[in-house]
Amino acid sequence: MPENIKELYNKTDFIISGGALEILTGFLNDKGIKALVVEKADAETLNVIDAAGVVPASLSIKNCTAGLFTSGVAKEAFEIDFSKGNDEWPGVIRIRGAEWEVYLLLKNLPADIDAFIEELKPCAGLIGLWQKVKKTSEMEKKLSRLSYMILATKSTLASIFEPMPLPYFASFLSDVLQESLFPKTLAILKDEGNYLTVLHGKVDNIPERKGIFASQILPPNPIVEHKNSRVDVILPVAESDSRLFALMSWDKLPNDQTLNFLELLGNLAVRAVAINNLRQKSRQNEANMSSGEFSILSLSNVLKVLRGSESREKFISLLVDIFIEQGRMKDCIFVAWDKARKGYAIAEHRTGKFKADNSTLLPSSGNLTGEKIRESYYDLSKEKAENVFKSWGLAGCPWEEISKMKFIFPICDDNSLEGFIALGGQQEGGPLDRSELTSLQLIAQFAAYEFRRFE
Repeated sequence: MPENIKELYNKTDFIISGGALEILTGFLNDKGIKALVVEKADAETLNVIDAAGVVPASLSIKNCTAGLFTSGVAKEAFEIDFSKGNDEWPGVIRIRGAEWEVYLLLKNLPADIDAFIEELKPCAGLIGLWQKVKKTSEMEKKLSRLSYMILATKSTLASIFEPMPLPYFASFLSDVLQESLFPKTLAILKDEGNYLTVLHGKVDNIPERKGIFASQILPPNPIVEHKNSRVDVILPVAESDSRLFALMSWDKLPNDQTLNFLELLGNLAVRAVAINNLRQKSRQNEANMSSGEFSILSLSNVLKVLRGSESREKFISLLVDIFIEQGRMKDCIFVAWDKARKGYAIAEHRTGKFKADNSTLLPSSGNLTGEKIRESYYDLSKEKAENVFKSWGLAGCPWEEISKMKFIFPICDDNSLEGFIALGGQQEGGPLDRSELTSLQLIAQFAAYEFRRFE
């Protein structure tokens, strides 16, 4: 490679890599001009990027350029404007292009400002070239970052709608956020109604359930909070009763791409939670339907067996067997109307804990009418057996064993109370649900009508 081309390449690389600033400050030094080269950080602050003959006390200074120049977009590749400044900086020169601005804060002014600006133009052109390359490099980084986020979104879409329990979903969401955005800290919180719990990650102090965490209507976009030297971002993921919050922090404010990705991921997460909730409801409905179909079939077989009983004694024995099996309890006492003794007496008992007394009678002037029975079954954990009998117009419970039971099911049709069944003892497979109690209630009602066959 010829030396002149190699030298040209080195000079060009030097300029577009930031050497344009060194050339500018060299020009200022040659002209005996003391100045700071600055860029706007925000409306109130300027960042020092170079200096000529001046040692700044800080790399950030108060903005002294506000109101000095007209706004609008530069129409040329670069433009140079001069304005008088203040006592500290008597003159200010703005060098700008379409998407960039650099200011020279002059400590002293040249004798001929117009001639000085004319000589400054080549340096300003090099600054423009450097800024253009820098903007292109920044754009390439943004595009590269955007490409990575698109790839991350593609990978997320492949899994986020898969059915998974909420704790696993929180872990998945945490992994996506960590691997895509690299926050300094990350935790997924769950709203329990009165307080927040950590589903995944770590948090020094769990926030109180107030403010955004208690809001009934949550925004679909991330919420940014500035706290001292860090920036906290809260991403709500709320669908029906499922309310999650992703808490993240960075050392500086995340860029627009990060916040846009967070908003997109938040919307996807909400849809995923909604779909997962629908799946769970669908499975529950299918399970209830299957359980209902099984209960109907089982109930049909039970009633068929009872209807086939040839004697009152066999009927009572089968009825007790059915209640023990359907109620999943081992202790059962059947009390029936004893016409000869004019009262209700124990006709059948199955228990391993005690021997029920068959001789004890609950006297009554006659069969109780169905109008006195106000419930289809009685939960003895909520109401004492003695109070149940008194509500029927009978004396208090004469059997201590029945007082220890869990349920009483009246064998009652529209006309009379034929008796009742008391169930108790250890329940196998957990407490009876509503469908099981309803089945036992229907069996008891059917049995009341069947008793008429034995009159």
